[in-house]
Amino acid sequence: MGVNVKEKIRSFAGAVFLAAAAVLFAPSVCSYAEEPVVVVIDPGHGGENLGAEYGEYTEKEITMIVANAMYEELSRYDGVEVYMTRTDDVTLSLADRAEYAAGVNADILIALHFNMSENHDLFGSEVWISAFGEKYQEGYAIGEAFLRQFDELGLYRRGIKTRLGDDGDDYYGIIREARARDVTGIIVEHCHLDQENDQGFYNSTEKLKNFGKMDAEATARYFGLSSEEMGVDYSGYENVTVDLPVSAVEPDLTPPDICYIEFVEADKEERTVKIRLSAVDYDSHMLYYSYSTDGGETFSNLREWPDADTFSFTVSIPNGRAPHIVVNGYNAYDRITTSNALVVEGFPLVSWVEESSGETQTEEETETITDIVPESVQEAWSDKNTKQKKENEKGTDRSFSAFLKICGICMGILFLLLIIGYSYLGSKKRKRRRRF
Repeated sequence: MGVNVKEKIRSFAGAVFLAAAAVLFAPSVCSYAEEPVVVVIDPGHGGENLGAEYGEYTEKEITMIVANAMYEELSRYDGVEVYMTRTDDVTLSLADRAEYAAGVNADILIALHFNMSENHDLFGSEVWISAFGEKYQEGYAIGEAFLRQFDELGLYRRGIKTRLGDDGDDYYGIIREARARDVTGIIVEHCHLDQENDQGFYNSTEKLKNFGKMDAEATARYFGLSSEEMGVDYSGYENVTVDLPVSAVEPDLTPPDICYIEFVEADKEERTVKIRLSAVDYDSHMLYYSYSTDGGETFSNLREWPDADTFSFTVSIPNGRAPHIVVNGYNAYDRITTSNALVVEGFPLVSWVEESSGETQTEEETETITDIVPESVQEAWSDKNTKQKKENEKGTDRSFSAFLKICGICMGILFLLLIIGYSYLGSKKRKRRRRF
């Protein structure tokens, strides 16, 4: 073999080695340019499984509206294949849904859902993902893409979360079954059906379809898709990155570590108290707070936690009550820590209705008071006033009845005295007649 031939062989081998090294040691990036992205959309529930029901809305029906809109929008992008686990109102097991996704070599299985809470007080959107390895990494990145879309819409962000079952595996079946088949599965909880903060986001067919379009855009952003038809290109979109976990990413099942309130100032004429609230959760983050003015018997509706560990807010003190304030702080997994109690002295106790004064409240005054007093408290006051009126009426009845009894007794005594007097006078007359 000649020198030139040997040199050519060496050069070729070196080129092959460099090419292999470049492939092996190149940084890991999410690139689907050479083959189509495969997305499987799973409209939650279906058939006998109705899902959440609230008012006129049934989850299995509205997830289908969202899924159809997402399918239509995502299909307009280039380099993507879109499938749906169901297109009709049929019952499917979670294993069947995951098996279908695996059968089409899905890159992602996206389960679409709507939420409800036990006490009907939670609000906002959240994404549930696997707690394990690459499925956690990928799930977190695409979950963030979804929540960014919902942020823009104005929904409150509840976060990206994991949940484990008693056996230490992923709790939610669709995520667990997908991971068992090497498919990344996520659950998108768009909002809560049973909370007034969220109702304006889903209460029409057009708004539900808009959710589907946003879901499609979030998916396109994550995979860096483009659409010549729509004139959009997300190839430069930067996904959030998290470290590859070496063990299960466990949820935070402990309450917030700190929840403390301090007095700032009070306006006794306006019946308001300003307090400073400080709370921290070292394992997750703070999500909501609510306050009580009666020592914890009743609480306000949940409020969004601002982006700070410490902040101040003003509490309106209902009439007829001395301020006895406590605050509940909620973390990302809805665990609660109750603060210390704050009692403010010197507030006048103004009754809900001042009957003795003869004054009546105007409609405007009534609305103002109603705005600051919880409905349950209003009902309690109403019941108390009704009870007091009945007791007063009973008292009046008792007084009149007693008066009649006394009158009867007096009349009886008078009648008896008259009889005795008449008998006495009659006996005297008889005696006089005998003398004569």
